[in-house]
Amino acid sequence: LKNLTISSKEPSFAIVSSSKYKNKVKEDLMLQKAFLKRNIPCKIVSWEEKNTASISIIRSVWGYHKKCKEFSDFLNTHKTIHSKEILLENMDKKKQYDLLVKYQIPHIETEFKKDISEIKEITTPIVIKPVISASGYHTFKIEKKEDLEQCKDLKEFMVEPYLEQIAEGEISIIIIDHKIKYGIIRYPGVFTPYQKEMYWSCSNIPTACLDIANQINQLEEYQNTVFMRIDLVKEKNDYKVLEIELVDPNLFIETIPDKREREEVYSSLVMAIIRESKRER
Repeated sequence: LKNLTISSKEPSFAIVSSSKYKNKVKEDLMLQKAFLKRNIPCKIVSWEEKNTASISIIRSVWGYHKKCKEFSDFLNTHKTIHSKEILLENMDKKKQYDLLVKYQIPHIETEFKKDISEIKEITTPIVIKPVISASGYHTFKIEKKEDLEQCKDLKEFMVEPYLEQIAEGEISIIIIDHKIKYGIIRYPGVFTPYQKEMYWSCSNIPTACLDIANQINQLEEYQNTVFMRIDLVKEKNDYKVLEIELVDPNLFIETIPDKREREEVYSSLVMAIIRESKRER
């Protein structure tokens, strides 16, 4: 892999960040380094600026959900890994949810609504968040009807049960080039205190989580994906999908304790991106 080079006739790549995070995310910087070590042109850009690279790799575009129209316009005018169709569908959690239902993949039961007045009563705590959102943005824990006042301005939103077991952390499974690489235990700090992520080797990931990840990995709709992160949470004795991250997932490569393994992951990511870039669309 180290000896792979690319000719001047081959495409150049842009790791797409945002104006806030450009050149500040170590995972982006290390991925760029992995390209440059192979003499493959690669730069880090923000999606808000003009991008002249042949292929855009959507990465740390965190905050795009606040400018959905502008971000969608960016996707529609650039060749991307993944395709704009995959990215636009993954942004919409209703479409994600419909896919989980279609294939009977274990998931958190969710209702989709367009007006807070549709919620008539609250008997147990619920979570309300926008259909397009990230990083806990406009995400509310609602325990009584009076609490709905804080989310009255939401236009399209989802309603989920609040799971006490979220305090045990979320399990994230990282898939690159359709191979499960490792897992992460995460405490994002939305409803419980933030804690640093913990790396899990595949041998430590619960078998039920691996089974769910393999189901998703084999879906026809995701066959042209290069990387993804699957977030799960425990509900009683079962594991359920919270979200499939294809747009801007932090892959937490830097949590891998072994340097050689980290480098292998970056290498496999570069190779998968190059192969996908050559596929006819």
